[in-house]
Amino acid sequence: MKRYEGYDQTEAYTGDYEVLKPGGYICKIVGVQVEEREYGHLMRIAYDIAEGEHKDYYKRRFEAKKLTNADAKWPGIYYQTIKRDDLKYFKGFMTAIEESNQGFKWDWDEKKLLRKMFGGVFGEEEFEKQDGSIGTLVKCRFVRSVDSIREGKFKVPEKKTLSTGTNSNDSYGFYPLDKDTELPF
Repeated sequence: MKRYEGYDQTEAYTGDYEVLKPGGYICKIVGVQVEEREYGHLMRIAYDIAEGEHKDYYKRRFEAKKLTNADAKWPGIYYQTIKRDDLKYFKGFMTAIEESNQGFKWDWDEKKLLRKMFGGVFGEEEFEKQDGSIGTLVKCRFVRSVDSIREGKFKVPEKKTLSTGTNSNDSYGFYPLDKDTELPF
């Protein structure tokens, strides 16, 4: 067999990959995008793990994806809705950011969120794969202060399943319907 050029410099793919476990992580904001919606705004927060054994986890995943897909998207995104008539969740989000970054005060300029730290509570969530099977990923489900993560003052959320669309703690009054059931509205 003829020797392939670049073989010695190529990193071997062994099938092993880094797994993020549910729990609390210190995160850093690496990008922000705000989109106006009918109800208010949707804020997309691109983040990465900032400390510990999984530091730069999403950067490594992104760089690996870019090798095979030039259009790869950043994998660590947290979505924060901002509703005009219900600001308590957004204020809670911003309070966690303010508490995590000494001297920072939210002034409605989303660009100033870059490089800010926050505590992320990560939990498991099911998703449907392209082949129809069910996979599980771990993602940031809640934003808290950095201190609450360091002090262990958080609860890892229950696994969010496809069968209900939610975990038992956040059903918001909805319940699953059979496929043949007509919607009541």
